Amino acid sequence: MFSWLINHFPTVQAMCCVSAGAVVYARQGRNATLSWRLPQPAVREFTVRRYSSDITLFHVTNYNKVDITGTYRTRAEFTGNIDSSGSGVFSFLLYDVVWNSDHGVYSCYRGSPGSRGDLMSDCGQVLDVIRCGERYTGSSGSFTSPNYPGNYGNNLYCTYIIDAGETLVTLVFEDFITKDEYDVVKVYDASNNLLVLLSGDRRGYIVQSAVYYRVVFTTSRWNWSVRKGFKAVWTAAAVVYARQGSNATLSWRLPQPAVREFTVRRYSSDITLFYVTNYNKVDITSTYRTRAEFTGNIDSSGSGVFSFLLYDVVWNSDHGVYRCYRGSPGSRGDQMSDCGQVLHVIRCGGRYTGSSGSISSPNYPGNYNYNLFCTYIIDSGETLITLVFEEFITQSGYDVVKVYDASNNLLVHLSGNRGGYTVQSAVYYRVVFTTDSWTVMKGFKAVWTGM
Repeated sequence: MFSWLINHFPTVQAMCCVSAGAVVYARQGRNATLSWRLPQPAVREFTVRRYSSDITLFHVTNYNKVDITGTYRTRAEFTGNIDSSGSGVFSFLLYDVVWNSDHGVYSCYRGSPGSRGDLMSDCGQVLDVIRCGERYTGSSGSFTSPNYPGNYGNNLYCTYIIDAGETLVTLVFEDFITKDEYDVVKVYDASNNLLVLLSGDRRGYIVQSAVYYRVVFTTSRWNWSVRKGFKAVWTAAAVVYARQGSNATLSWRLPQPAVREFTVRRYSSDITLFYVTNYNKVDITSTYRTRAEFTGNIDSSGSGVFSFLLYDVVWNSDHGVYRCYRGSPGSRGDQMSDCGQVLHVIRCGGRYTGSSGSISSPNYPGNYNYNLFCTYIIDSGETLITLVFEEFITQSGYDVVKVYDASNNLLVHLSGNRGGYTVQSAVYYRVVFTTDSWTVMKGFKAVWTGM
């Protein structure tokens, strides 16, 4: 997230001392409350300023005497509770926020307004004023361009923040018509990677999955360029991870209205796992009768969760996309939307959580094996981490490590002697290690730590 702040608020590059997670969002014209705990030990005299301006908002003396400066006297109200030792929360309300004058980084500086004192560490906050757009949370939802399905306006700069927490979601533009090359949508992830630039007619476009999107919609100043705009939806990208030989539980809520009769199949095969009749009568087919167990709770109207346990999963026969199809196994019915899940079977490797840890190739520091396909999933939640290959020795050009982020961007391709290599920071890594049938070597050890 810190790299996103640097790019979204360029002034942060010179402001190492504002907490990277301290971001407040407010719509233009509304009020915003900024709040932070004063660092210890407290400073007797300091000022609070917006970094991009030279105007002081607050001047604090004797630890807890807070004066609002003339420029902000009618627009700000101090609401904190600092005691006589300087301990407590520095909080203030800013009225009727405007992008040009209020959007940015608020920081504390030692001394009086004219003293140009040093920047205080861990004292301040970021205010993101959304001129149009909104901030959304949760694993599903939708948003549109202004006035949709009517034409949007000119000279727009709209920001839509989608923060799904730890849930991987997928963004789809169900409808998208803008003036080609003039009116543009850019979609970024939490690390400010540009995922896609869209303009023109891009209806049905699916953006690669992420836990966080920042969607920026800009339009030109020409009235003749306005069009219908867009409608976008996001839903959870349901992926289950399981080690080869272990059990996996797949689960999803049946879409409404319920379908009386349907089958569940793995997309890449033509074999049916389950046949459902009369909404909630579930039969396991003979192929899976000894390997699967239905664990769901569908009621007589078809509402509820479809859930099943798959035993002793194997990559070749179980890895893939599970989907629902209307009708009986032989009817070749239509695929049902929002009904199914993805199972990712990890043949060797593992799945790891937390802000620090390590992984290594099989048998390290001994030689790895032939014909490997190993996947290591590193998911730190919301913590930005850095992955370092402390040791790396493989057969150059043949035994390869590829590292991807949560949006499936290839971050690096490594082979040969690459000890000490540092991968760019992310909140999620998928490390894929493949070997051929010729030469084996020592392999690798990698560690990750939080920033």
